[in-house]
Amino acid sequence: MIKIDKSLINNEVLHALSIKSKKVTFQRNEIVAEAGKTCNYIFFVRKGLLRSFYYDRKGKDVTNWFASEEMIITAAQSFFKREPSFLGIEAIEDTVVRAISYEQLEEMFQEYHSLERFGRLVMTEIMMAVGKKAIYLQVKSAEERYHELIKTYPDIFYRAKLGHIAGYLGITQQSLSRIRANTT
Repeated sequence: MIKIDKSLINNEVLHALSIKSKKVTFQRNEIVAEAGKTCNYIFFVRKGLLRSFYYDRKGKDVTNWFASEEMIITAAQSFFKREPSFLGIEAIEDTVVRAISYEQLEEMFQEYHSLERFGRLVMTEIMMAVGKKAIYLQVKSAEERYHELIKTYPDIFYRAKLGHIAGYLGITQQSLSRIRANTT
């Protein structure tokens, strides 16, 4: 979950982004990007909550990322490599985003080098967050992961289903309920 610091982009670039991107509204439970298809957009969340997810070997959907206000989300491997995605993206709440296509983003990178630098900084933040989550799943206990999530995203339990949160934490919904009962 990466918040975007728009102060790193000058007003000219922000204006150009607002022109090149399009405002899109998704309803709760609507699929934003479908697994198995190429993800053509990167989404800047203005209002609402999205999640990315995949299907495990048993066919169960597992949440691997959340994005709320002022965050970005895409199926990165699909978006940047232009290949079918193993991730889907779903609106958990009614959500408003600014969406920019791969082609438009590439054009903007060519035109505005400050945006290219900003994109590199955002990708660095995302890589660090994904790496941190992968390590946390390996070395932190379920309780420690739960407390870290509460600390960094305190309102997630009011906005997302417990099953989605449990999947994000790498535990069952029953384990999450047990942890919550033991900490209140």
